[in-house]
Amino acid sequence: MPVFAATYTYGPDTATRMDNRPSHRQWQSDLVEAGVILASGPLDDEPQPGGLLIFAAADRAEVERHLAEDPYASIGVIESVSVREWTPVFGPFSKD
Repeated sequence: MPVFAATYTYGPDTATRMDNRPSHRQWQSDLVEAGVILASGPLDDEPQPGGLLIFAAADRAEVERHLAEDPYASIGVIESVSVREWTPVFGPFSKD
């Protein structure tokens, strides 16, 4: 199954994001349990806070559907999202 890297850049409303972090993390946890999210976590604050999510999905549209269900998406704390297919060559997500 293809692997995708999704990156978030968060907007300036840190308080709202932190208030909603438990539901965002539960959403991630459910997708990890389902084998959809392979790994995730925050990116540092330089130049802006963000997050990285690694997905196993049939295609980019499937990843985008999942991202639309993230509680952070509905409250407007994500400034931008990038989704790119990724080919892991080494490590736990590689096919070899």
